[in-house]
Amino acid sequence: MPVQPQEQETLNVKLVHFTKQNSPDEPVQLAFSVVDEQGKEEIITGEIPYSYDLFRLCQENGWLNIRRGVASIRESRAQRRAMSA
Repeated sequence: MPVQPQEQETLNVKLVHFTKQNSPDEPVQLAFSVVDEQGKEEIITGEIPYSYDLFRLCQENGWLNIRRGVASIRESRAQRRAMSA
């Protein structure tokens, strides 16, 4: 029997809170604002053991932009300033 594709609900999700991890014993706390198709907003909270876990999760799912070095970011800002002057 073929598997029926299911429609996935579209959500608008924003990270609204992220705590700093001061020691490996403290989990990182997260809060997301989730708005569904009807416009209903909910705040979803959670914890992860290490901040690196969140980075790895986003990277594995393709939710991050291409990594760039800090120098390339500074160069692009300087070029924009020069162009606008």
